[in-house]
Amino acid sequence: MKCTNCEHVNDGGNFCENCGTRLVRNDSSGGTGPEYSTSAAAQAVPPPQPNVHVENVKQASSMYFQYFMKVLKKPVSATAKAGADQLVNGMISIGLFSVIIPLIIYLSLDYKGEGAFFSVLVKPAFFYALFMILIASYSYIAIKLGRVEVSYTDVLARFGSMLIPFVGIFILAFVFSLLDMFLYPLLLGLGFMGTVFIIPPLVISSFKKDEPGGLDTLYGTLLTYIAIFLTFIAMAAMIISTLINLVEDKVDSFFSPF
Repeated sequence: MKCTNCEHVNDGGNFCENCGTRLVRNDSSGGTGPEYSTSAAAQAVPPPQPNVHVENVKQASSMYFQYFMKVLKKPVSATAKAGADQLVNGMISIGLFSVIIPLIIYLSLDYKGEGAFFSVLVKPAFFYALFMILIASYSYIAIKLGRVEVSYTDVLARFGSMLIPFVGIFILAFVFSLLDMFLYPLLLGLGFMGTVFIIPPLVISSFKKDEPGGLDTLYGTLLTYIAIFLTFIAMAAMIISTLINLVEDKVDSFFSPF
């Protein structure tokens, strides 16, 4: 074996007989030793891949937060051209808006009996979401009566985008409810009434402004309000039932023995 330092040819061993330098062996086996096998095996094992669903949720959450802050600063101008490309953000807004009131009621219950999660939280949240989608649908019908060529997803996305300021009011009310501040019912009422009476005319007029023909924006808004009123009456039984259950639970917990 030839020394790399002094080029002395050695018969064997680990060190040069002439200068004492450690000898480097040339593995003629093409890297089949144990060290090579361990290294190759380590390189052959791929690194753990991140969960695709978790990554998608993180990305959607980040994009929604950025869009949320943008719309919160200038709601009308930021949503004036919102279309189907913002459908995901719009649906997230509708989901958040729908779950906050039932969540406040559910967390305020002193005793969460069997089935309370479904009856107090899940079921009302579903009906709130349905109610929001129906309002968007009524707005879409009014826009179509105004002879505006627009898709349902465009209207739904813009409706959900314009809902963001009221989602912000609901989130603030949720924080106040956790802090036991008495203002949160006022904020809930403001957010709910604003959604019903402010968003529909804004959505209708945003699509109708460039189309003078068809049903006028005023009459389209009026028809939308009538449809909302009738729907609200049909859903009032569910809302009242939830409130009655809340009051009964409060009364039972008050009179129950310690």
